[in-house]
This record gives sequence, structure tokens and C-alpha cells, in this order.
Amino acid sequence: MLRLPWDLLFKDLCKGNATVAGDALHPMTPDLGQGGCSALEDAVILARHIGNSFLKHKKFFPMEMTEALKFYVKERRWRAMALITGSYIFGRVQQGGSKWMMSFIRDNLFYRFLLRRMAGFTNFDCGKLPSMNSSKEVDDDDDHNKIE
Repeated sequence: MLRLPWDLLFKDLCKGNATVAGDALHPMTPDLGQGGCSALEDAVILARHIGNSFLKHKKFFPMEMTEALKFYVKERRWRAMALITGSYIFGRVQQGGSKWMMSFIRDNLFYRFLLRRMAGFTNFDCGKLPSMNSSKEVDDDDDHNKIE
């Protein structure tokens, strides 16, 4: 199903303990090559929110999961919208044909100004996953803990 970018802003993406992720959240053309990467981002961010809730209570509470999903949707909404829009624009310009107007836009505007900004979509930090051992300090003297 086609999901228009503005649907991500105005429609509910989670209901109770159910939400959308991966291609259901951000179906896009393959022009940016970010479909699988953004699905992995979804998984990490969703795991972070659920993990934080679990660590807070040491077990799962249905109402807490609802809140965790809402935070996940809030965090992913704008990124997913940007990826869908960017992928569409990237493909449209690249495959827009050879008419003089499209060639001018592609060669003089897109490649000079927009390409670098759109390529910046590929750099994204999902944050750190929660850890059960977050209070345990790593002993730097142990040889097996050192990274060389």
C-alpha cells in the first residue's frame, strides 16, 4: 500500500500494543538504498524503548508498552517521512528523462546542492540500547577487554 509522507504526520501509527515498522512504516522506492537500513533502525529504536521500559520495572507492563510504542513512533515519524520523500525525489530526478528542463535541474541544482544533503540521510545514530549491566564497570587491566 502506498503511504504518502504526510500520512506519517497526521495518522495514528500505533494503537494499543501494536505499531507499524519496517516497510509498513516507510515504503519507499529503492533509489536511496535505505529500505533495509531504516528497517534495522526501526528495530534498534523499538528495542531501546521497550528495553528501557523493561529495565525500569524489571518486567513488562501492557500500559508501559503502549507508552514505549508511542515514544518509538514519535522518534521515527519525521525520519521516515524524510526517507520516503527523499527517495521519491532522488528517483524522480535521476530518471526524469533527458528533456532540457529536467537535465538543467538535475545537472545544475540537484547534483550541486541537494545530492549532498540527501546523501546525509544515510548517516543516522539510533542511540544506545539499554544494558542490564550498565552499572558494572569494565576492568581495563584485563587483556580480553582491551580493543586494539
